[in-house]
Amino acid sequence: MKISQTLKFLVLSLLLTVFVSCGSQAPMVDDVKVNVSNVDGDVVVSLTADLAIGNLMLPSVSFPIILPKTGKEVGIVSLSQSAAGLNQIGIDLNVSSGVHLETTAARLPNGALMPIILNQNVLTIPLGKVTVLLSLNSGAQALGIIIPISSFDNIGGKVGTTVLMPMFNKNGNLGAAGIYTSKVAGENGFALVTDISNKIPDIFGNALVAQQREEADVSEELLSPSRTEKRIIDKELLKMHKRKAVLKL
Repeated sequence: MKISQTLKFLVLSLLLTVFVSCGSQAPMVDDVKVNVSNVDGDVVVSLTADLAIGNLMLPSVSFPIILPKTGKEVGIVSLSQSAAGLNQIGIDLNVSSGVHLETTAARLPNGALMPIILNQNVLTIPLGKVTVLLSLNSGAQALGIIIPISSFDNIGGKVGTTVLMPMFNKNGNLGAAGIYTSKVAGENGFALVTDISNKIPDIFGNALVAQQREEADVSEELLSPSRTEKRIIDKELLKMHKRKAVLKL
């Protein structure tokens, strides 16, 4: 059964309300903007997110988005600081170029489900260390990014496998952003995912039906840290905030 764009938006809004009302962690983004444009007949999605991670600083770096197998460059990802001094993630992606490519189930590096995307098959685009995830399921489109941060390996060593990705609603853009951890070095970092179902016209028809599931299998629960684990995460992040740590990928 297809999930309509309106229904998907309402469900995510309800989840966000429940999440916040339960006293959960504040969103780890200050602002999220999503714009959609038409370039030579193709749909291009541009996402800009200002992160709320205190004095922690991401490195300034950019990665071209090159589709696996075809080798076609279809966009760019940038990590930078805004004029206001905020850490900023930017994604510009031609989503039309990936509509017929093979998709697979995607998880965070620590093996946990990615919020919003869950068990849906998605287009996974590795950009060196960074990974972009694109879901084009009818009525359930989403755009995500996974950024491994070796500076968080110490946190993962103390709390093990967790996912602290609070939901957000910024400018009508619903999603989740935060950190994922693991005791295994290299499986710790920051991730962000945004629902774009109300942004992208459903122009792809049935092109993905054979590859992607219209409905996610939600039998497996999303991971979240215990209160003790969350206190440890907050304590370690505060230490890094105080020393104005420059995060390493």
